[in-house]
Amino acid sequence: MRKNFRLIMGKNCISEVLRASPSRIVEVYTSQKSDDALYRELIKKKIRVKEVPKRDLGSLVNSDSHQSYVAAVKERGQPALKDFLVSSRDADKNLVVMLDSIYDPQNLGAILRSCECFGVDLVIYSKNRGTDITPVATKTSAGASELVDIAKVSNLAETIRAFKKEDFWVVCAEAGEESSSLYGFDFPDKTLLVLGSEGKGIQPIISKNADFRVYIPMLGNIDSLNVSQAAAVFLNSYRNN
Repeated sequence: MRKNFRLIMGKNCISEVLRASPSRIVEVYTSQKSDDALYRELIKKKIRVKEVPKRDLGSLVNSDSHQSYVAAVKERGQPALKDFLVSSRDADKNLVVMLDSIYDPQNLGAILRSCECFGVDLVIYSKNRGTDITPVATKTSAGASELVDIAKVSNLAETIRAFKKEDFWVVCAEAGEESSSLYGFDFPDKTLLVLGSEGKGIQPIISKNADFRVYIPMLGNIDSLNVSQAAAVFLNSYRNN
């Protein structure tokens, strides 16, 4: 696979790219026959389709959850942070999500799906701490990974400082003595929301830059939500602010 291509899998994900940006699809590999609806749509759009054995699809993406479809797609251009920050000066509201140490590709995909659904302007994650956007992540996102703007950075702490210089307020999703309940919390118009892993949470070097620390009160017997579930709750609260 050439460096400027990557693999995605699953009918929904490939259908979303086919709808939004068909020119990005280089080739599709499938174990389905030509009477399948997605197969027919690919041929209609003049996308190259190669029929391969089902076991070969699993080997391509290291997963059996491909729904008989894998596609090679051109990489999307990454938005330049400097350009985003400059353009944000003219916006009344901006919502940016930063992911710290999210290593599970299914969690990443589910978070990206919520980010796209709730109109997040930009998702930021680290090159060094966390999973990349794998075929499993793209499938779990139901194609959202191909729609929402995503920036991969080398240093999360430096990135936070750059956003603070442009009047963004940093909201860390974490529980603690100084944390406020999400219920009743008044989100700033320009919010950089930081989400950490379930196990270790947000790194101290990131947390110390927080303007606010906010937690979701748990009313049942389980003391926490999955990070992707928590992301959806926080994003919904921001939009209902």
